[in-house]
Amino acid sequence: MESLIAPILKRIKGITIYSQTSFEKVAAANKISIDPGLSSRKFDYVVKKGDKYFNIEVNYYSGQGSKPQEIVDSYINRNHELKKSGWGFIWITDGVGWKSGINQLSKAFKEMDYVLNVSLAKKGILQDILG
Repeated sequence: MESLIAPILKRIKGITIYSQTSFEKVAAANKISIDPGLSSRKFDYVVKKGDKYFNIEVNYYSGQGSKPQEIVDSYINRNHELKKSGWGFIWITDGVGWKSGINQLSKAFKEMDYVLNVSLAKKGILQDILG
């Protein structure tokens, strides 16, 4: 999924992209605060636009299982933790595995500000959110 999203992010003007590092390193480099519970965690992307920061997580599910349910709960918690520090959270997920996990996906839509699939990201919704 990172290889699908990276080119979309690179086309967005005026943002700084951090990938595959810890929140602590981004916070230290930019002299900002982050919830202590997140500081040592790693992420797929953090995007800085002006003085706003967004954590972007991406994944693809090709099958069923408990993993999507665990991820939804984890990302709902992350969304709340990030809001405490004034950060945004964007989850980009896709795959046929969601056909059987519609209840979990519905839960994510109710609890998070931004849940996208690859098609929406490509159509400019990601740029609109970050713009």
